[in-house]
This record gives sequence, C-alpha cells and structure tokens, in this order.
Amino acid sequence: MDRRDFVNLFATMPIAFVASKTLVSQRAKGGFLSSFAESFVNISAANPFYFQLSNRDAYIVNGPCLAGASDMATMQSYLKKLSDNGGNFARVWLCNRLFEVEKKFGEYDESQAKKIDQLLDWANQYKLKLKLCLDNTRQIIPDQKAWFNKPQYHVDNGGPFNNIDEYINTEKGREAYLNRITFFSKRYGNHPAVFGWELWNEMNGIMCKGLREWNDYMLPQVHKLFPKNLVLQSLGSFDMESRRSDYKYINQLPSNDVGQIHRYIDAHATLDVCTAPMDVLASDAINELHSYHLHKPMLLAEVGAVLPNHTGPSELYPLDTEGALMHDMLFSPFFAGAAGGGNSWHWDHYIDKNDLWYHYARFNEAVKEINPLTEGFIPAKLFHNRFRVYVLVGKHTILAWCRDIKNDWKSEFKENKKPEEISGEIIDFSSLLPLRQIKKVILYDPWQHKWVITKKDGLISLPTFKRSVVIKIERDA
Repeated sequence: MDRRDFVNLFATMPIAFVASKTLVSQRAKGGFLSSFAESFVNISAANPFYFQLSNRDAYIVNGPCLAGASDMATMQSYLKKLSDNGGNFARVWLCNRLFEVEKKFGEYDESQAKKIDQLLDWANQYKLKLKLCLDNTRQIIPDQKAWFNKPQYHVDNGGPFNNIDEYINTEKGREAYLNRITFFSKRYGNHPAVFGWELWNEMNGIMCKGLREWNDYMLPQVHKLFPKNLVLQSLGSFDMESRRSDYKYINQLPSNDVGQIHRYIDAHATLDVCTAPMDVLASDAINELHSYHLHKPMLLAEVGAVLPNHTGPSELYPLDTEGALMHDMLFSPFFAGAAGGGNSWHWDHYIDKNDLWYHYARFNEAVKEINPLTEGFIPAKLFHNRFRVYVLVGKHTILAWCRDIKNDWKSEFKENKKPEEISGEIIDFSSLLPLRQIKKVILYDPWQHKWVITKKDGLISLPTFKRSVVIKIERDA
C-alpha cells in the first residue's frame, strides 16, 4: 500500500512506519554546483512527491498565476514584487494577448517572441521558474472579440478549421498545435527558467469529444520537444462530481508529469466543499489528487474565489485587505501534502490591488530549512476542538499548521466578525512521537512574522495569536 494512502495518522500507528529512508541530499557533495538560474526543475527520483532542481536543491513551489498583464512593464512589476517577497514560481499564459505569437494562422510574430525572450530574462533575473501555458482555446469562431477563441484559425479568417472539434480531433488539428509548439521548442527548448510546459488551460472547458485521446497522443509528443522540462496538463475547477472521471484519467497519465487541480469558492458549484472555509476547500482538492494514488508532485494550480459560475472576481476580495483567503490558499495545500503552496488566481484584482505579496515571504519563512526530499513527509491530521491541525510527519521534522475553526471567510467577511485573539491553547503531539524524540520546538506566527521557542514537550502550549500558527518540531535521529 502506498504511503500517501494514509491521510490521517493515529496513536496506534508505530512511529517506525512514518520514518522514511534517507533520500538524496539537498546539495551535491563536491563537484560543480549550478546556480538556481542554471538549474532545471525535475521530479525527485528518490521522493517523487516533490520537486528537485538539477543542482539537487529541493524546490518548494511558492508563487501565483500571473497569466497576463496589460503591458510588459506591469508584468515586470508583478515578477519583481513576487521575487522581493521570496516567491520562486509563476504561471504565465503564452496564449495571452500580451505574448501570443500566432496572430495569423501558421505565422509567428518575431516582435511577440521578443517579449517572451524578455519574460524569461526577467525570470532569471528575479530567480523565478515559470510554468508556461500554451493554449486556452475553447472555441474557433470568426468573432474577433469572443473569449477563449482562436479567430485566426477559422476558415472565414484564413485558417483551416470550421470549429474547435476539427482542431482537436483531426490530423491537421494536431499538426497545427505541434507546429506552434515546435516554434517554442526551437526558440526556448531546454530553457532552465521554464518550470514546465502546460499544454492547455482547463482543457475540459472545450465543448467537444476527444479530450483523452488528444492527451494520450500530445503529452508524449511535447515531451520529445522539451526533454529537459516538465510537461503537464490542467482541467477546469473541480466543482462538480462529473469531473472526477476526466481528472483521474488525465492526472494518472504517466506522460503528465504533475498532478494538478483547480478549485474556487463558488456559490453555484454543485460540490458543497466549494463553499467551505478556504483551508478545507484547498486541502480537500489535494486529497482528491491523493485518492488517485499518484506517484508524482501535486499542486493546487489555480485557487481563488469567484462570483457565481465564474462570472468575475469575488466580492470578498475588497474586504480581505489582510489576505486571510490568500494565506489559506498558500498554506493549506502544502500541509495537505502538495509540492508547494496553492497558485492563486486574480493576481491583479486581489493580490496586487490589496498589496498581499508579503504572504509569499511568510510562506517562505514557514518552510525555510525544510527539505521535503529527505523528510519523506506523510500528511496527517490531529483533532482539536478549536483548530484544524494539518501535519506533515517527516523523518527529521514534524511541521504543523493550526487553523482557527471559528474564523473563516463567512464569519470574517459575511458576518463581520473579526478574528479572535487565541491564548492558552495546547495541542497534544504525543500520538505522533515519544517525548524522548523531541529535540526542539519552535512556533511561527505568520501574521506577526515572529518565531517563538517553547518548551520541549509533546503537549505544546501555543502563544497568543489570531487565525493560524505554525509548529515546527525537530526530532532526534
């Protein structure tokens, strides 16, 4: 049975079970060590649930979706703010109008390509890895103003296709897709600033058949074009039961390098969890990927809050000036076993407008000096009457994130209840390890950006705090 089949650990489970073998070292021993900018993002061969750079450093994803911007100066400002706050990742759409190279079918605009050149130069400058999304088409119609459309591909505008079905399910459609990708391969193939190539944004949004067959064929083809980069796929927000079948199929494909899921707060979603507290919504999304028994890194690759049926950014955003939602989007997926923090959407309407970039620095601080490659983390939960306690049990470290169950987006922004100041609470970790194995206990308040050392005990007394706190228990070998 796979180790990730266990979501909760119980007191009866022997601690020897959770102690994994020592895996690769964080740094190579001797020899040339390439820099972050020169290193490629790989999947750890020893611990396939996490990423590792080609210089053998662990790589914990920390950054948002930055799909596009109004102009290049604005995009640079986003990248700089992210970098200044310890971010190391962003997802960018090459199908966004700012970067789209194929404004006429089969012809590739050099001036647009130079913008992508600049984008990758900035990624190196700001120490970021970029996941580049290649397509977001959902229809092919003549209308030049229609959303998620490729009008230049329609026969009325000089293209070869009458509709999206022809693009997906014909040989000429596959050839057209690969011709565009080959252009990127020749120009950016094996570029270390690229985290990976995402074939399509939310491909199940296309209203035609052939999704599985297309991915069966296309993922291996794109791997051939980018042998040193990751190749991956995404599907639309997991907000209805009917999406499970495609999600399971696409994420289980061996040629799809990363398990990905999208999810939002949405009042009209048919799954109840999509109106739950953000930490529950986000952790449940990662648990969904766990249920597929994947042996690959997993990411909450889009997360946020929307007006009903994704008709716009949520009305909660202007109220959330401290970033309570964003904090949960970042911390909850990682502590549920993801390979990084959640990748927030609405970077412009929410993150930048409320100046919430510092949350990436707080997440970075919480996981500093943590090497998931050698820890062999198992996600777990401890039960407490005041907190949801998400735990990562590792060989050297137990890392826990405690979230106040009395505070969530409904209480804070719908009922106007300010988060309570919590004091005098105790959490019992004795079910996870004996007292004699505890070497050191420190706590991090991400809202005050403050570490506190506490007594070495299985019963951990929490400092006074609001909303959430992180507990780090260092274990004796």
